[in-house]
Amino acid sequence: MMEQWQLFMDGIDRIVGFYYSEQTASMEGLDWSNKIGQSQIIPFSISDDVLAEMKHVCEEKHDFQWLRPDLLPFTNRSSVMQSQLDLFSEHQYLVLLIRLHDSISNCADLFYLFFRNDQSNFGITDTQTKLDTSHKAIIGKMATRFGKMTIHNFKAAKKKELEFKTRTKALLEARLAQNEQLKTTFSNWKKHWLVNYISQLSQRDGVNYVMCDKAEKLLLSNQFPFDTIIETLEKAIVYICELSDFSMGDEIFLDESILIIEEPLETKELPEVNQPSSRINKTMHLLDRLENAAEILLNKGLPITSADVGLNMDKPVTAPAITDALRKNRTRIFQLFEQYPQRWQVIKHHFKPIINLTTKKNQYLSISS
Repeated sequence: MMEQWQLFMDGIDRIVGFYYSEQTASMEGLDWSNKIGQSQIIPFSISDDVLAEMKHVCEEKHDFQWLRPDLLPFTNRSSVMQSQLDLFSEHQYLVLLIRLHDSISNCADLFYLFFRNDQSNFGITDTQTKLDTSHKAIIGKMATRFGKMTIHNFKAAKKKELEFKTRTKALLEARLAQNEQLKTTFSNWKKHWLVNYISQLSQRDGVNYVMCDKAEKLLLSNQFPFDTIIETLEKAIVYICELSDFSMGDEIFLDESILIIEEPLETKELPEVNQPSSRINKTMHLLDRLENAAEILLNKGLPITSADVGLNMDKPVTAPAITDALRKNRTRIFQLFEQYPQRWQVIKHHFKPIINLTTKKNQYLSISS
């Protein structure tokens, strides 16, 4: 608030504030000043004599009053002679004391605002005109109202903040209690399910399976899936029955030592190894289509020309389209021929466009590089 006052009124050079601290249960002081364009706030030490006098000042009812800077309670007045005081020198009263009364406590917060003796307090550039009584009355009312408004807004903001925190805490506690209740309900239901399942196994096998507390806790505490619990129990029953011979109606004790819980292994994605690119796939698919069409012609004893190959493909194409496709994919065709030397034997030996392409391989590669 001390900094806000300086922003609200240009003519303030210093503010000394005294307030009651609930933490220390005593009055404390702050000194704000604006020196060489840099503002700073430092603690203001209060002597016992000053403290006693400040308590009397707090009890006064006036919201504000103008004082002389050399007659303030916290200044050294030993050198000031009463004969030197001029009660009618209005221009010497340049310190505005503002009392901000607290409705809860009887002690008011005190703020001493040190003003300049000119109209720069109002932002007026003409600083030759001195402050008169009317100016000071306006400044006093404005500064007091501004202080009360700042305190009011601060308390309102703190109240809203406290209400928000209280509401949020209540919601979180309610949600936590609800979650705990759900966990308890589910835990009780799961325990009831386990007891019922053990009873079903006993009826099925004609014996009386009894589970110890540690075994039950092991199965229920780690949130294992139901199928894992069922599988674990089945394996444990098979194991214990293989150890000893039991008769109908016998009591079979199931403890934690025979419960081997097999957790599912984490599946890891296998890294891709030499996965061909989409262009290589398309080129390979082109060669397969040409090879299939050429095999059809070869089996029928027909010439393997571009036109006939194009007509016998799964999706017929023209001869110029085949020529254009081979030209655009020639580099990848060479790579595939080297990678798969046993494939596409028909077009390699009987299809002239492929034969010509292979013959000019070195020329094409030198141009592309």
